[in-house]
Amino acid sequence: MQPVRHLTYLLLCLLLVSCDYCTRYQEAHATISIADSLDQTEHILYDDTAALQQAIRMLDNPFGRLFAHNQLGKAHYYLGRHLSLDDQITQAAEHYIAADRAQIDDPIYRGRINSCLAHISKQNESDSLALIFFIHANDAFKTSGKNWYYAHTLLDVSEFHTYLHHFAEADSVLRIAASYNLDDYYLARFYETKGLYFYEQLQYDSALYYFHQSLDFWQYEEYKFFTYKKLMQVYLDMDNFAQALPFAKIIVDLSSDPNDLVNAYYCLMQDAKARGDINKLSAYAHARQDANDLLMESVGKYKSALTKLEKHLANPYPYRWAWIALLCLVVACLLLLITIVLHRRYATHRLQVAHHQIEDLSVTAQLSNIRATYPRPRKQWNDYNELKKDLDTLLHDWLSQLETYHLSNRENIFCTYMLLYPNASLEELADWMHYSPTGISTFKRRVAQKIGIPTRDLYKHLYNILQETK
Repeated sequence: MQPVRHLTYLLLCLLLVSCDYCTRYQEAHATISIADSLDQTEHILYDDTAALQQAIRMLDNPFGRLFAHNQLGKAHYYLGRHLSLDDQITQAAEHYIAADRAQIDDPIYRGRINSCLAHISKQNESDSLALIFFIHANDAFKTSGKNWYYAHTLLDVSEFHTYLHHFAEADSVLRIAASYNLDDYYLARFYETKGLYFYEQLQYDSALYYFHQSLDFWQYEEYKFFTYKKLMQVYLDMDNFAQALPFAKIIVDLSSDPNDLVNAYYCLMQDAKARGDINKLSAYAHARQDANDLLMESVGKYKSALTKLEKHLANPYPYRWAWIALLCLVVACLLLLITIVLHRRYATHRLQVAHHQIEDLSVTAQLSNIRATYPRPRKQWNDYNELKKDLDTLLHDWLSQLETYHLSNRENIFCTYMLLYPNASLEELADWMHYSPTGISTFKRRVAQKIGIPTRDLYKHLYNILQETK
């Protein structure tokens, strides 16, 4: 009894573990469903980061990566968003990379994830890296069929082609973007991107025109700071300090972005220097240094993340070899299983063939023995009872099976003659049975019809009955 008891305990433990696993698996799915719902319907982040981390721990295993990759990828994405908001950029990058590797089925999520990776690259002024991720995002959004996302990433792609002085590519993408007329926000971004395109080519008049066009469509003041900065830079490059100065003052008064402030204080310093105002120059210099310190601190947060992003691009799927090896192993096991099954079927077939051959030899020997004893039918066999007396010990089972067809005695005699003397002609059969030669073929056809087989298969059928009764 002891082994049975131990086995019962083991099975109970396995059942409890599996139940606990299923419960935690369902909880992880529920967490992601809530986060999804909040994101899609209310456009807010699910704030229970502990639940997201628990979901990741539950799903981040070979089983989860294979069968729950959508939920796992979304959990990494939402947690990455939280970490980005908390300025934990390196940790956020790790989760975005994990989300990208999960390859979520929904292209909208793939596009968002690559946009986040591009944003991290952009903050560290790694334009080539940002461009690659924006292109990935644009491809995903194009697949989704959502024009709003697709059109906006067209502007991102054009912008970073411009920064890298790929002007032909930037212009080509802008032409595609021009075919979309979504809303004021999109038009503001479009004109701003067009202004950048001309500014980087030192075509200042065209750049000014499009930057001013952009200002007409921005709805909120905080959205205008980048355009203000670019207008200020254009005027500075044109040595027009008077036109640049108002934009610098707006940025200093309203913006908190250290990048904007560094540029704005530079403009104010140039103005103070031109007017010989030493006190203002000193104050602006100190303020610019403070802004620059904040900028360097911000860039530092992104620097280590940038290294991870570069490694991710160099080797986006580092564990693919393990999956390939696992797949090869599964395929090899399947092939081995198929081989074993086919071999067993082949061996069974060979045994059946051999068995039939043995049966054929046995039946052939049996019939040969009967023919050796009775080279031709006895006259008395025209009486079926006499035939049975002579052949019952040799063909008892066959005769019994034949009688199940409820044939007449003469028909049973005819069938017996056909089995024992297959080479006899119809004329010989007619002679033995004292039947007319012209009517024997009709007689044969009638017997076959009663049995329910074609006339040509009558001998084969009678022979098969003998095999089956062996």
